[in-house]
Amino acid sequence: MIMIKNISFLLLFLILASCAPKTLVVLVPDEEGKVGQVSVSTKTDEVILSQAYEYTEVTDKIGPVRIMDPLKQEKMFSDVIMALPQKPVSFILYFQTDSTIPDQPSLDSLPGIAATIKDWNFPLVSVIGHSDTMGDKTYNYNLSLRRAEKVRELLLEKGIDPEIIRITAYGENDPLIPTGPNVSEPRNRRVEILVR
Repeated sequence: MIMIKNISFLLLFLILASCAPKTLVVLVPDEEGKVGQVSVSTKTDEVILSQAYEYTEVTDKIGPVRIMDPLKQEKMFSDVIMALPQKPVSFILYFQTDSTIPDQPSLDSLPGIAATIKDWNFPLVSVIGHSDTMGDKTYNYNLSLRRAEKVRELLLEKGIDPEIIRITAYGENDPLIPTGPNVSEPRNRRVEILVR
């Protein structure tokens, strides 16, 4: 049995070599380049991997710790890395008071947002409407919902598949800039588009 603890980001592979299966344990930096450490142990051995691309092969014993060269990294992990989910990205569109039409800079950003969505592997798009605290809470909820629906419509016009879009509305309940009641705050009149 192999014990692995303190995982930062780790890739494990089962390699069939001759009759005895081997497990390859590789410590891979996260997307920001940070490296933690991992402890690999069997009943009789233990090693700590703490440098980027350190690896060991494990059967009933733990093999020597080595650093994997870049060509081997590319050969072994390119398919795995391509299959990893992309890091979510979000965009914010802003609105004038009591409006469901995004302001001009937000409208201008829509082609780029649509291109990002189209380039995404298996995207799921959340369109989340918000309002400031001016006026009635129920009205603000409905306004934030109408804003989200309008942004959905604009994305559909740019060729985005309607099946991947989910709409949510928070009204004034999730402000970007916390304010008291009846405050006109332009940064709270927004729709967030979250692509993941």
